[in-house]
Amino acid sequence: MQGSPPKKLLSFAERSIFPVTANQKNLFTLLLRRAPYAILILTALLYSKAVFNDFNNFDDDAFILNNPLVKDLSWKGIVAIFSNFNNGKYQPLTTLSFAIEYHFFGFKPLVFHLTDVILHLLSTWYVFKIAERLSGHRITAIVVSVLFAVHPLHVEDVAWASERKDLLYALFYLLALLNYLRYIDSGFRIKYYLLTFLFFLVSLFSKTEAISLPLLMIVTDVYKQRRINGKVLLEKMPFLLFFFLFAVLGFISNQSDGGLGNVSVSNYYGLINRIFLFTSVPAFYIIKLIAPFGLSAMHYYPDVHNGALPWPYYASLPFMLFIIWVIVRRNSFRREMLFGISFFLVTICVMPQIVFVGPSLTPERYSYIPYIGFFYVIGQWMATITMPVWKNLAGALFMLLIIFFCVQTWLRIDVWKSSETLYTDVLEKNASIADCSYFHEAMGNTMVTDGKLPEAIQEFSEALREHPGYAEAYAGRGVAYFQAGDIKSAISDLDIAIRLKSSDPRTYYNRASCEASTGDFAKALADYNVFISLKPEDKTAYADRGMVRLSLKDTTGACEDWKKAAGLGNDMALQLLQNFGPGHIQ
Repeated sequence: MQGSPPKKLLSFAERSIFPVTANQKNLFTLLLRRAPYAILILTALLYSKAVFNDFNNFDDDAFILNNPLVKDLSWKGIVAIFSNFNNGKYQPLTTLSFAIEYHFFGFKPLVFHLTDVILHLLSTWYVFKIAERLSGHRITAIVVSVLFAVHPLHVEDVAWASERKDLLYALFYLLALLNYLRYIDSGFRIKYYLLTFLFFLVSLFSKTEAISLPLLMIVTDVYKQRRINGKVLLEKMPFLLFFFLFAVLGFISNQSDGGLGNVSVSNYYGLINRIFLFTSVPAFYIIKLIAPFGLSAMHYYPDVHNGALPWPYYASLPFMLFIIWVIVRRNSFRREMLFGISFFLVTICVMPQIVFVGPSLTPERYSYIPYIGFFYVIGQWMATITMPVWKNLAGALFMLLIIFFCVQTWLRIDVWKSSETLYTDVLEKNASIADCSYFHEAMGNTMVTDGKLPEAIQEFSEALREHPGYAEAYAGRGVAYFQAGDIKSAISDLDIAIRLKSSDPRTYYNRASCEASTGDFAKALADYNVFISLKPEDKTAYADRGMVRLSLKDTTGACEDWKKAAGLGNDMALQLLQNFGPGHIQ
């Protein structure tokens, strides 16, 4: 009597990669079964030190630390999170996750970074499940998931606290894709269709770039050899409806922050050079896939010399033509390559940089989901090698590549340790770029916070040397001069900052502080008035203006300001009322 067959046999390709004897069969089967857990443990160890990184002022301040939406977890606050843009982004679930962490733990960076690492681990698990279901090969799933887990370009997504939006959208995006595969494989059971749509919505509310899912579903249909007919397209209609809705919402949110419409790129580079800029984007990601050297939080647009770009941008066009030839030429692996490149293109083309928006041409974080397409091609190739010599060579090279990636990732995590380490790295990597003024200005702000005032003044001055009309650099240097005791220079810089950008309330506040310190209370009062007109709910400004009014012998006005500040929650204002205006307390 024959025994029951095993639940899962190794495929022919897997037996070819791991040739087993009768005595070894159980061992290899066990190793394959435990591999995903080993990958998760490796990833957790690799990213363990990211948990101890600090926040930085490269968006962490805007999206987390100084974000009023994060500080209110009441029902009213939650409604505000879902009904407002967050620094030019519509990402309510991401903001809500920050608000929950702040509510229970305050601004402890360890908590925020730990959550990000956990999200990356969960995504790694679901990448494994998707690759295994797509391919039917456990080897493919192992290769794809370990590459996803440890690739150095993904450090930016995991180690940068304010990039939570990428991690959240990716997790739910992957869950949606996994359930769509289950929907196809189960004979189109409705519960998997509904779960796909639910996770799609949750992903959209984490980051609008999730709109690519319905296009990827069609790519998956083709790969799974579904016949594309009216019924298949009809089932995508609810997804396409939200595709267009959130595409419009994303456009509006970017417009609200001045993020779209980078006309200067057209004017500066011209049509021909823009073609090469366009081809350089996919070329960059393909090259960094295997050779992740020179990584940086900012890959600036190139400088033009005598109307010409640096030569690598021109080389990107023939390089991409070669890649296209490799993909489309007839061979037994063309179907896998077409799926992998389609996966990459569909998921990366919704990123804003594809239309040249923002200061960075090729952000590394945009590879997080798109790279899965390339990883899948590599995984399928390794799973189908049959010749012993080639399989041994491929296995050895792959292990060396993973070790190299782990070392690069481990070192790259240190770059995100603090604002200073991040900006130092960016400035070193972009030393040849003519204008790195933003990062000199950001480094200056970091130095001011750390009390390194001479270094801060130097950084602001370098920013102004590269960009003479940079209002924020004048404003920052003014603060540094003020803290260093050079009030005259501080007021001079703040005057210029206000002339260049009169809409920034902080500059008026800082100039008012300088003027008050010199006894010029009339000018200080005028600047506090402007600041309060721009930020009427600032409790500190009312308290400070009250002191200026008291110095001008306007006790009634001072007490009115202190009462307003106290009503906004300023405890110091109550003490001032008791000391200078007890008759005004109600």
